[in-house]
Order: sequence, then C-alpha cells, then structure tokens
Amino acid sequence: MRFFATLAFLLAPLAGAAQSCDPSTSADIPLFEAAKTAFFKTDYRAFAGLVDDYIPNMDTQFDALFGPLEVFEPRGFDRCRTVLQRREDPSFAQDIVLFFPRGGNTPMALHIAGAKVDGEFRVLEFTYNSSVSAVLDKLH
Repeated sequence: MRFFATLAFLLAPLAGAAQSCDPSTSADIPLFEAAKTAFFKTDYRAFAGLVDDYIPNMDTQFDALFGPLEVFEPRGFDRCRTVLQRREDPSFAQDIVLFFPRGGNTPMALHIAGAKVDGEFRVLEFTYNSSVSAVLDKLH
C-alpha cells in the first residue's frame, strides 16, 4: 500500500505537466484542444497562431489582446477545466474553459467559437475574462 502511495506522489507532477483541461469527450476538436493547451501554458504567441485566421491584424493587436493576461496572473495557471462544449450542425462549435491561476481560485474564463470552413476547422472568435458571466454572454 505504501508503495502505491509513493508511486502516486512521484507521478503527480507528470500528470500536471500533461494538462488537458479535462473532461475530454468525443466532441473534442483538435484545434480547440491545441489552443487550450497553449493558453494554459501561457504561450500566447502559440495561441494567437492557432486562432488568427479571422482576427484582423493579430500581430499589431497582440499586446492589446494578451497583455492583460500577464497582469492578471503573471505566474500562469496550474489547472484548467472545460465546462462547456456546444456543437451545432453542420459544423459550428463553442467551448468555455476555466483556467485557475497558481495559488488562486478565481478563474479566467475563455470562450472559443469556431466552424469548419473550406473543409478545415477554424477559430472564428475568442474572448477571455476574469468574469465568467461576461464570457457566458458571448455564447451563441
């Protein structure tokens, strides 16, 4: 019994490193999952690269779009949770994800909306806010 407790303790950091904003479902969209992972890792350049198809002038807007995140929680996030996946035929999709700052309980909410365009899934828009209700207002 003690062996299993020790093993669980040693493997816990590895589980945290493989954060996936569970729960994973069959409705997962690889582009959304990659964007969530980049956001979780505070790699906002990678996130921007995944969501910039329909965001005009992402390069010139980058600091305005992502600068507030560095102020909100400069130490990054230690956990995240997908709390909504909405899928509508023929190809519209939305996810809401909560990202919890290291050592804190007030989440940052992220809303991602996308659709299949020309046979490929693309992010149409995203928004984030420390007010979950502000993000819920963006649901379509």
